[in-house]
Amino acid sequence: MNYESTSRAVSAVTFGLAVLIAPSLAQSQAGAPSNTAPTVASPAAAQVAPLTLRQALAIARTSAPGARVADARRDIVIGRVRELQQFTNPTLEVRRENLGSPLQPDVFATVYLPFDVTGRRLALRRAGAQGQQRATADAIVDHRATELRVARAWLRAVVADAQFVIAQTQATALAEVATVDSTRAREGFVAEGIALRTRLESGRARAQLATLDGDRARARADLSRALGIADDKLPGVGSLERPALPNAPDSATVRRLSQRLRPELAGREAAVREAESRLGAERRGVLGDWQLQGGTKETAGYLTGQVGLAVPFPIFNRNDGARQRARGELADARALRDEVFVGVGADAVAALQYYNAVRALAGEAQTFADRGREVSTIARAAYREGQASLLELLDAERAATDAMTANLRWTADAWLARLELEGAIGARLDVDGPLDLPLLASLPQSS
Repeated sequence: MNYESTSRAVSAVTFGLAVLIAPSLAQSQAGAPSNTAPTVASPAAAQVAPLTLRQALAIARTSAPGARVADARRDIVIGRVRELQQFTNPTLEVRRENLGSPLQPDVFATVYLPFDVTGRRLALRRAGAQGQQRATADAIVDHRATELRVARAWLRAVVADAQFVIAQTQATALAEVATVDSTRAREGFVAEGIALRTRLESGRARAQLATLDGDRARARADLSRALGIADDKLPGVGSLERPALPNAPDSATVRRLSQRLRPELAGREAAVREAESRLGAERRGVLGDWQLQGGTKETAGYLTGQVGLAVPFPIFNRNDGARQRARGELADARALRDEVFVGVGADAVAALQYYNAVRALAGEAQTFADRGREVSTIARAAYREGQASLLELLDAERAATDAMTANLRWTADAWLARLELEGAIGARLDVDGPLDLPLLASLPQSS
């Protein structure tokens, strides 16, 4: 009897320590709002300072694959429009006739100079200048899209790491409770059904941990691809801090600013002007370039001069196909401009609505983790005192984990809401914004 009493006392003490230590471990590892990323698999990456959001965005602006692709596409488009606006080179012809005959040879030296009498080349040069503006604006759009892609990938990686830590802590705590309950069931302190339930919950937590581990690996792979850094050289991600959520302008101001600042609209406006200039050039192309000829001629021992003018007649080709294509390109450019004009305003208002909704939850969401830990603490105390069942304890632990996860996801949503709103407007709300955008307060607020 003394041995059995001592064994039961030791089991009870062990269970009490497991219940007390597990939540403390969960609070220290996953309860804080700024979630610390776990150690990555690569030993070399573990020695490097964690990658912050600002550092990731700095890489996105300079050496990320998306930035390099944007610059390459800009150069391709600019090169193409420059090809179309080039003047035709003059031609030098040296010709010797009467070879192999008793006649004296005739020697010609002639220069052919194309002459743009209709002004078509000048119109194409104006179109080329607008095309370069379009390419530059489109490159800015691609650069900003790359920044947002990297920011989303970085946030997914941080959230995946933090969720893994939370699940790992929960799995450890449930494993300890399952071990203690199994011992207590063998000694007759608790029913076998309770021990089965705790073992089931422990197994479920381990299965969830495996899923989250896979999600963490995939999120890291996405970040590695977005940054263009090999996975074994990519450092771990930094902690997730709450973003500043300043007041945003009203919907009318946001719509007006987006239609004035977004590079998408500037690019489409340049495309319309480019198409107009090309249509004008193709209308003038009914009559091709004239050709002025001048040179010398040596014949029968005499050196003489020559001059001529070559004029193409629009009989078989009146440039109808090119004019039809140019009219279609102009109609397409105008339709796209109108679509973008409406779309950027609608996108900005939608981003503002999302931002305001997330910002309205800031006060409550920031307390999710603390309130979840409080519920868990009360439930554990009640369970120790026999005032709560095991099911109630497990539900409270799950609620605490869900609350910490909700706090984590709200923080990531707050970052996304701010970044997407600033991207939709085309300007930063305040100086804390990490995107490469102008500061809203420094821009002229035209009505």
